[in-house]
Amino acid sequence: MKNTSVCASRRSLLVPSIIALGLVAGLCSCANRELSTPPGISDATTRALRSKVDTIVIIYAENRAFDNLYGNFPGAHGLGDVVDRNGRPLSTYARQIDRNGSVLPTLPPTWGGVTAAGARPVVTEAQSAGLPNAPFSIEHAFTAQSHVALSMSTVTRDLVHRFFEHQMQIDGGKNDGYAAWSDAGGLVMGYFDYSQSALYALAKDFVLADNFFQGAFGGSFLNHQYLICACAPVYPNADTAAAKPSIAILDKDAAGHYLPRLTLAKDAKPSVLDEAPKFALTGNITPANYFGDGRFYAVNTMQPAYQPSGNKPGATDAEYLYADPSNATTLPPQNQATIGEALDAKHVNWAWYSGAWDAALASFDP
Repeated sequence: MKNTSVCASRRSLLVPSIIALGLVAGLCSCANRELSTPPGISDATTRALRSKVDTIVIIYAENRAFDNLYGNFPGAHGLGDVVDRNGRPLSTYARQIDRNGSVLPTLPPTWGGVTAAGARPVVTEAQSAGLPNAPFSIEHAFTAQSHVALSMSTVTRDLVHRFFEHQMQIDGGKNDGYAAWSDAGGLVMGYFDYSQSALYALAKDFVLADNFFQGAFGGSFLNHQYLICACAPVYPNADTAAAKPSIAILDKDAAGHYLPRLTLAKDAKPSVLDEAPKFALTGNITPANYFGDGRFYAVNTMQPAYQPSGNKPGATDAEYLYADPSNATTLPPQNQATIGEALDAKHVNWAWYSGAWDAALASFDP
């Protein structure tokens, strides 16, 4: 890639980050010499970065695990670490367990069907049942039952990507609870052949972060916050707020401390082979003092306080500037310092690119 900035002799560093949004920081300003050296980074490393790298581009691809798209990337730590060339699981594979801790004999069905409503071709819930307890190719795993092959263009159903469910899936680092605590059942263990994509080609030319770990548990909402401020948004007095935001109901340990585990509904079935997980309440807000500071934090998807927002304006908002604050999913305005402000303070050029802005404006109907 040719560089067109004033520091034309330097290269660009592109990091596809699986976890669509982009932050581009141009590091060629003379002011970057004032940037402090992070702990553990040598002066030589800093000088090399400044002399060799002009622009850092972060591509934020939402709602994907690394193996889901890049698992077969040459030389990467991916699917080859857990399955052989025929797809058979190796001893390093964390066999998925049921909710009682026993190893699942097969993966559960994909609850509601593999393909999204209205998508073609169709793979139903029944046609997804009985897959081996192992990672599988989404394109081909259902062909015998459904007589169709899927592709990267097939719209599949969504997977849960929420704060507490994610921790239950990780299971303290065992990584064996993904099927048990996914609302999509076995589909969570599927992957695509992404090798013909434009992003895959860019990763070959630049850098693929195969050992990257997202900043926060759960979905894009909270990780957006961590990308720009390494913080979680606060919802003051969530328990008494007139909007009544949803507060997660969690299990507690013997000392009365919250655990990162959602309380099951009273009528929840014991096995993931019989039903998707059912909780007492999987809310958007943590209980008070979950993090030990007495605050409520928004950890699952909520809507911006300003327009365009997924929530319409309130009845008295004549200029349509704000989201209705009485809506339970409207997040109060936040004031945490962001990476943009830090870059501005050091006179480092940066830009933020976000897709679907025109679509959000077009769909805005006060």
